Amino acid sequence: KLFLSRLGLSENDLSHFDFSVRVRFNEELTESYYTVPAELALMLEFTILLFAGLAFSRERELGTLEQLQVMTFSSLEIILGKAIPVIIIGFADFVLMLGVSHLAFGIPVRGSLVLLLLLAFIYLMAELGKGLMISALSKTQHQAFLIVMLVGMTDFMFTGYAVPVESMPQILQWLANLVPANHWLAIVRGILLKGSGLPVLWPHVVALALLGLIIGTFSTRIVRRALN
Repeated sequence: KLFLSRLGLSENDLSHFDFSVRVRFNEELTESYYTVPAELALMLEFTILLFAGLAFSRERELGTLEQLQVMTFSSLEIILGKAIPVIIIGFADFVLMLGVSHLAFGIPVRGSLVLLLLLAFIYLMAELGKGLMISALSKTQHQAFLIVMLVGMTDFMFTGYAVPVESMPQILQWLANLVPANHWLAIVRGILLKGSGLPVLWPHVVALALLGLIIGTFSTRIVRRALN
């Protein structure tokens, strides 16, 4: 009534309007529209972390890491040899899960599929660096697996899937911006559900690229130092 009085209108002036609440991008309030894209995004993280985390820890536990070190391969070539299979498996797994999400759960792809796959590759590289770093620092496969679960669940809390980031304390919101999965989840939901493009998603894309570059550089140095 206060709003109407400020506009100089009465309730009768709006009697012929039928007001209703509509939820944008999910008018039917389908639960899968909210959960499946988030689970799709997070499953890619756990897949990459797990496979990359076992790359060097398995060799060390089996006693075959020393054989790689005495070969003529450089440390960078060894890293590439371990990283390429993880990239192929992770990317193929994401494409497969994306197809299942669309065909089985009816999740729309309203934005650019090419852009989504390109950004998925960038995110994959960021998580690959974290996984290889875990693998280089772990003594056994079991230790690497536990660290992967710890890192993955910590990232999960900052993605906004369980608790909206906007409702967290300010310091936790700042920390969430340092988690690649937080930006990746926003990108996946934006492209699939909203049809967003780079003009809208560019802050998340820039943040994801910068985090990937920092993590990749730091990870490569640690792994090469461990191999040398």
